Amino acid sequence: MHAFAALLDTLIATPEARKPGVEQMILDTFQRRKAVLALDMSGFTLTVRRDGILAYLCQIRRMHKITRPLVLAHHGEVVKNEADNLLAVFDDVADAVAAALAMVNAAVVEGQAPLLAFSVGIDVGEILLLEQVDCFGDAVNLAYKLGEDIARPGEVLVTQRVREQLTDTAGLGFQSIQVSISGMDVTTFAVTPAP
Repeated sequence: MHAFAALLDTLIATPEARKPGVEQMILDTFQRRKAVLALDMSGFTLTVRRDGILAYLCQIRRMHKITRPLVLAHHGEVVKNEADNLLAVFDDVADAVAAALAMVNAAVVEGQAPLLAFSVGIDVGEILLLEQVDCFGDAVNLAYKLGEDIARPGEVLVTQRVREQLTDTAGLGFQSIQVSISGMDVTTFAVTPAP
């Protein structure tokens, strides 16, 4: 993170005519094309109020223990866990979708009360990736918006870009949903295993 921050400081201090060169250096160093998965746990306020913060921290710990192995099993990388969120990246959108569906399913069948409920958003695109620290970009923003604000508990939402890149959709069902994100109309798809 320090190297990235130093490059941003350099960009800020660079005269306008030389900014494109510094910008390109940052892009060459950190830009990657990735599928971005943002997961949010549902029920924070209710659980804390009803059961206390330790009960919710235990749920967050359970979420980490469920999701991290599933990200790795689907060839992904956990970028970070922050509060009740998980941010992960994948080279292949199919792996991201498979991981998301496995996470939602694992939360339901884990069997410990109270059950966990995950909401997941996935987008794909060029991002700035600081491995195991953070990532930035349009795909990150859309994945977070879908996972935190729009997806219902137990729902996996993907963008049109993800849907278009899924080459093998056998075994998957898609329901188109129009949403507004920051004033933009966005077509998303709720993904489910086909019956």
